[in-house]
Amino acid sequence: MALDQAHHPQRPEVVGQIVRVVRSLDFLISEVQAKWASALNLTVPQWNMLVIVAEAHEQGGLPVKSVAEALRVNSSFIVNQSRPLEQLGLLRRKNSSTDKRLVYLSVTPKALKELGALDESRSAIRAAIKNEMGEAATLHTIELLQQLERCFARCRLRLQIDE
Repeated sequence: MALDQAHHPQRPEVVGQIVRVVRSLDFLISEVQAKWASALNLTVPQWNMLVIVAEAHEQGGLPVKSVAEALRVNSSFIVNQSRPLEQLGLLRRKNSSTDKRLVYLSVTPKALKELGALDESRSAIRAAIKNEMGEAATLHTIELLQQLERCFARCRLRLQIDE
């Protein structure tokens, strides 16, 4: 990489380009999520929580810790944000029968109905991406993004160790 930069000093730094593209993509995804969240009078983080818990509906819900890990936030954030969702009748909180410290979140029938009302819009977005990129490129992009995620996770870990 350093050698490549030495031969092409006018070329922007590649990792910086990746960061800018990912940041821009995150912004665009957040705009779409904000549209869906506003349809349910939710914030984007609440929307993301609801979707993650809804995806685990068949398993009977998820522990708060699992939701926090999926969103890369602290469990206390999930606890605080789940309360308004519970008040809106979209989420249910239930203590584990074996360990009272564990709290499970599950969606309500109302949440499934509300999410179902947005299925057409959500499906249209998924279809547009697949149509634009094609199935193979979409799957390859997922692999590359997962590889990038693992790389940044390792870098993050290194920074924590060095501090």
